Amino acid sequence: MNKNKKLNKAILILCGIELILIVFFLAYLLVYSGLVGGDSLIMSPALYLVVIFIIFIPIGMLFYYIGIRNRKINVFRFEVDEQKFTNKSKKLVKNEKGKRFSELLKLDIANVEKKEEVKFDEVTSLSEFCTKFRNFCASRKKLYYTEDDIRSFIASLLTSKMMILQGMSGTGKTSIALAFEQFIGNPTTVIAVQPVWKERSDLIGYFNEFTKKFNETPLLKELYRSNFDDQIYIIVLDEMNIARIEYYFAEFLSLLEYPNEDQRTLEITNDSWPKDPKMIVEGRLKIKRNVYFLGTANNDESTFSISDKVYDRSMILNLDNKAKSFEAPDQGEIKISDENFENLAEAALNSFDGADRLKQRINVLNKILIQHFAITFGNRMVNQMMSYVPIYVACGGNEEDAFDDFVAKKILRKLDGKDIFKVASSLPSFLDALNQAFGINKMLRCKKYLKRFEVR
Repeated sequence: MNKNKKLNKAILILCGIELILIVFFLAYLLVYSGLVGGDSLIMSPALYLVVIFIIFIPIGMLFYYIGIRNRKINVFRFEVDEQKFTNKSKKLVKNEKGKRFSELLKLDIANVEKKEEVKFDEVTSLSEFCTKFRNFCASRKKLYYTEDDIRSFIASLLTSKMMILQGMSGTGKTSIALAFEQFIGNPTTVIAVQPVWKERSDLIGYFNEFTKKFNETPLLKELYRSNFDDQIYIIVLDEMNIARIEYYFAEFLSLLEYPNEDQRTLEITNDSWPKDPKMIVEGRLKIKRNVYFLGTANNDESTFSISDKVYDRSMILNLDNKAKSFEAPDQGEIKISDENFENLAEAALNSFDGADRLKQRINVLNKILIQHFAITFGNRMVNQMMSYVPIYVACGGNEEDAFDDFVAKKILRKLDGKDIFKVASSLPSFLDALNQAFGINKMLRCKKYLKRFEVR
């Protein structure tokens, strides 16, 4: 402000000096004209230059002064503001330098500023939990599922961290996942898989060498957020087989098999920066046990077939038919923690008294499959069955239905890669062996599945 006043004062002084010079010059002209004569003075070119100088220079200075006063232009203040702006930019650059995960750092701040911890409801029965979830779908979402579908959904979640939802369009594959996240009170992240996806960076992002920033995807942010609490995090891969799952999801398939979450660390970067988010340690992020992946799959000309590698590591839920609508009591959300959820599964395994009987069923089935179709299944499948059946029973189902459901979805699908005529020729003898081992009116889901191989 003081510099502005000094500038105005300087302009006024210059104007005053100019006026004084004009007065002296006019006096000189009067004296000179008396000596040489008026006519000679008028014809002199110097006179015109002097007149121009006298008239235009003061006028220009006056207009410049008026313009400054009216527009409030301050050269000195602009220079100071520009300097402040430059300093601010330098400070901003200095603060941002070394911060390549801007979105994850915001999650760190949000977690620090969180006023209270998440409060959970206590759930003591898987059977009641399934019933309430089914009623929630019907009463709040107008979505109708059979009891078997709900039991299979919950049991599959507790058996594997990866589930594939199959079925015709409109049967509610994505809807059941979205309904479950609302039921447990934690938003689901839906990721639309793109046909061009070929590698892990399509899912979790990549480091941009030009901007020195990491391109943070919704999946990366959700995986990071899951490290802050014990809520259940559902991640939906919508139309997951529109690209090859083995390419973009291969690392996750391997990591999710580790029983210890400390071993499930995903490499985000190959180095560590001082200003990286606190949950990324040495460039790696932990995939906690409270993260569950659900992929919806369609089988048509626009999608890829799902390989055995993916099927073997995943649980499968077939939603082939729409359930009939029914009247359900109003049911609100139940905020269950992942620890509570997994403790219910552990309790189901401990209370199951049919483990020996189930192992015997598995051995008999394995022998029949080898004899008639030359197919078998490994320890991974056996372990899944030994978990799925007891949990399904705890959800309100029975042991025989659980076994039938698992075999139809996970084991008999291996026949899809076989020659259909060879399968059809061995089918009658296989069905006879199946009836002798488990009963004529048993294994109905398996028998329904096998009808597709009948040659007419």
